[in-house]
Amino acid sequence: MSNSLISYLILIAMSSPIAINILLPALPNIAKQLDVDISLIQLSYSLYLCALAFGQLLVGGIVNHLGYRKTMMLGLMSFTLGSAIGGGVGNLEGLLIGRIMQGLGGAIAMSLARALLVDGAGKEKASQKMGYIIMAIAISQSIAPLIGGFINNALGWQIIFVVSILQGGILMLLTLKFVPRQNQQKHRPSLKENLALYRELLKDSNFRTYAIANTLVAICFYVFVSSSPYITDGYEGGIHAYGYWFISISIAFMVGGYLSTLMNKHLTLDKTIAIGNAISLVGALLLLVTQLLLESSYTALFLPMCLVTFGRGISQPSNQTAAIASITSQSSMAAGLMGFLQLLSGAIFAQCIPLIVNSTPKLVFFLMLSCMSLAVWVHLRHWSKCNSAN
Repeated sequence: MSNSLISYLILIAMSSPIAINILLPALPNIAKQLDVDISLIQLSYSLYLCALAFGQLLVGGIVNHLGYRKTMMLGLMSFTLGSAIGGGVGNLEGLLIGRIMQGLGGAIAMSLARALLVDGAGKEKASQKMGYIIMAIAISQSIAPLIGGFINNALGWQIIFVVSILQGGILMLLTLKFVPRQNQQKHRPSLKENLALYRELLKDSNFRTYAIANTLVAICFYVFVSSSPYITDGYEGGIHAYGYWFISISIAFMVGGYLSTLMNKHLTLDKTIAIGNAISLVGALLLLVTQLLLESSYTALFLPMCLVTFGRGISQPSNQTAAIASITSQSSMAAGLMGFLQLLSGAIFAQCIPLIVNSTPKLVFFLMLSCMSLAVWVHLRHWSKCNSAN
């Protein structure tokens, strides 16, 4: 697989993380300009997440009908048109419709970036390259709010969508260059057949194990992100300190993603996953201990969480590669189903977290440790069974 193709897949994978996060700093300003409640503007974020989750679930069936190239073009057209509607209409309805279209298109782009990587490079080599995609996503999530805040202050919130329009247009041109045409399939699976394919994926012990482990580790992140604004309310340094400390999590994730590319050159996927999970488990344990025993501070909260995300950066590329490669003939459906499970689980837990924080804040850290412990157990149990069978 050429470096230019890898670069293309990285740009594809970055499009959705940038689009979802670049608008966040402008949400209060949008609510004021449109004269609507902030809870309605918040729908622009939650509806994007929902579209992202269900879009990834549907992408495998679309690929079975259209092939990789046409599906990618369809996704990028939805992403670009949604960006134009979201920024161009200038009202709440247009914003929400545009964000849903962006999310659906972004789901296709993210899923196919992973599937094309595995199909093009093979299971073992793809695991070495997947770390670069994970790092690119982490960078996107870090810089997007900064870019969005600058554009909002200088030019207004609607101009923020121009970034996504330019992304979509450039990526469509690159797709025509890098994604080959495919012969039209003689048999196009029906909805019932697609559902049967998803059932087959869920029945496969390899896919189920890696997807569940990946989801449980991701839940730890969603729980932290959802709870930390409430937990840090009143901490010394205020919201600005929170923003700076949050960047440390992305840096830890990027470093872990980079190390995973080096480790997978010498270790099996399962060994890399086990190392990453162990580091995250230690981080979750330290996070619980610091919150129970030490004085509340950004340092006591974020440093252990950096260890959790550092381990996740190591384990996630291998988890995703192993899950997608477990069903070689349905890699796009595997990628879509895995993304759906992760996003939907994260959304459910994130919605419940404010209730937990208001009643028993420390329970958040027990929940994170429990999810991480379960992820370690699920993977090690499967790995042990595979070794015994061999």
